[in-house]
Amino acid sequence: MIREVCSYDDRVDFRSTEGDGLNFGVTSIQDDWFMDVTITEEWVKPETSNNSVALRITGVSNNKDEEAYVSVYTYVSISGDQSTETLTCDSKTISGHSNDYGDFELVVKSQNQESIALSYLGLNSSHPYEVSSTISENMGRYKHAWQLPNKTIGAVSETNVGIIEKVFQTPFTLTVYLQSPSEPIPESFDCDDQKEKYQNDFDQKFATKFPNVAPDNTDFAKNVLNTLLNGLSYFSGERIIKYPNGTVQTFANSELFSFIPNKVYFPRPFFWDEGFHDMIIHRWDPELFKKIINSWFDIQVTDGEWSGWIAREQIIGKEAQSRCPEWAWTGIVGTMNPPVFYITLEQFITENPDEITFLKEIYPKLQKTYNFYFEHCHIKSDQYSFKWPGRTYGADFGGTLDSGLDDYPRYHLEVDTEIDIDLQAWMASCSLIMKKFASLVRDTTNEALYQSNYEKTTNILFTKNWNDEKSLYQDYIEPGLFSDHTGYLNLFTLLLKLEPIDDGNNDRVNAILDLLTKENSILSEIGGIRSLSVDDSGFVISGNYWCGAIWINLNYLALSGLKYYEPYYPKAQTIRENLENILITNMKKEYEKESGGIFEIYLPYDGEGYSNLPFAGWSTLILLIMAQIY
Repeated sequence: MIREVCSYDDRVDFRSTEGDGLNFGVTSIQDDWFMDVTITEEWVKPETSNNSVALRITGVSNNKDEEAYVSVYTYVSISGDQSTETLTCDSKTISGHSNDYGDFELVVKSQNQESIALSYLGLNSSHPYEVSSTISENMGRYKHAWQLPNKTIGAVSETNVGIIEKVFQTPFTLTVYLQSPSEPIPESFDCDDQKEKYQNDFDQKFATKFPNVAPDNTDFAKNVLNTLLNGLSYFSGERIIKYPNGTVQTFANSELFSFIPNKVYFPRPFFWDEGFHDMIIHRWDPELFKKIINSWFDIQVTDGEWSGWIAREQIIGKEAQSRCPEWAWTGIVGTMNPPVFYITLEQFITENPDEITFLKEIYPKLQKTYNFYFEHCHIKSDQYSFKWPGRTYGADFGGTLDSGLDDYPRYHLEVDTEIDIDLQAWMASCSLIMKKFASLVRDTTNEALYQSNYEKTTNILFTKNWNDEKSLYQDYIEPGLFSDHTGYLNLFTLLLKLEPIDDGNNDRVNAILDLLTKENSILSEIGGIRSLSVDDSGFVISGNYWCGAIWINLNYLALSGLKYYEPYYPKAQTIRENLENILITNMKKEYEKESGGIFEIYLPYDGEGYSNLPFAGWSTLILLIMAQIY
């Protein structure tokens, strides 16, 4: 079995245990099913050679009575203009020139034992990012090992993939350098010393950035941050979008910096997920945050009817396309997720008031995307009333992917007068944030417009989406008719801090707080706030994604909202403190299990971690909860 990319079919336990995503990292791959080995990958960037990286690969047998044989393939592939890019390969070195990197060489620097077999292959491949298939197609039996043919197939000038294979018996250690020939890693370089320095820097920075994490939670909190940071990814290449009129547009040289939530099922960036990820990142590394948010807003549609639109999922470049079905490569213009980025950017500017220059630079792009929502998501009869377009899951459950809440039940029919409580709240929140931004950049004309939009959207929110009979916020369908479900949607004015404080006398706030303390409803005393109440008609015992499961991103927003209201509503503080304890205790318990980690969702009854392990996405917001940063 050849393992190249993360796949659940591999049946391995893999996780990032250390690292900052930029300078060093450690990944453990434990295979108890096929080879019974554990492979540890450690990478570190030398401070003196910024474009270089050292990679150390260690393999040990998990069976104390028997060692294992492991083939390690180190490879380089290039996919740019082959008139200017080159690659050559032999049994010791892969070298060449890349337009992005410059001159490079990949060399085996050291190993603790002689390899049992050594072979190499150079060739031109039509799928340079799918190296496992290239190996399978060219491997042959030689003595007691499967090996590559020890040659370059075809013209050297056309080679775009180089592979070196070394076969070892466990235990083994192999160190590989990727470096510039003109600036090689010094002979005196020590991986352990450099990694220890980076780790000490990480620990000191962590203590400064997150001082309120309790000592007994520190190791867990650091591992949470490591998990997120090691999901930092760079995408470049072809990006495809399709307009409602059927026109397809391809951008040949797109690029995006972003975190990805899961390397197995979701090895690509998501618009609203990234807004949550960056609630941590802007506090950890402001410069990285600015680079990420700029790269996201750089791929918006820049003009015309759909100006400001950004696809909710980004599949950029041939490598990303190879990990997704072809139908998913194309972004459908008009479909878009919630604008969480605006909340994240407001946090950043509030905590870093000297970043007004950055705000001024990105402000025109923020306006375009805000205008997209405002112009394309309102209902036909009222430009200040909003609904998500279409239904995703059919007439029985409704649901809409655009909302980000996927299969959360909506009214079973799509009605023109429908006003969706969550989108209405998002638009009110964005209008208020844009009003603040306009004030900061001295855009007085639009400041007044955004204030007016805020007042009109909240007025509809408070009058039409509030169901007096149930004392709940719900999707408004038509006069006297609401989408009757109890769950996350009922909380949105608290999540986004839209309710007037009213010196503690706002009946709607008190009703939301009552819902959060109602027995056998949406709060699990074991796991957190459920997406649907256990007594809701759409509740599914398995959680079924947004039909009962516990999601950390909306629990975080709930805690932030409770913190905002608690000076005037003492009950909010009691709920917040209890919910913090529930979330931290449960997630730490699930992380420390033998087969545990950070999960995408937690089950509605027992809080058990479920789905997409290891999840490097918004579940890492538990770090801010432990640090009490809202």
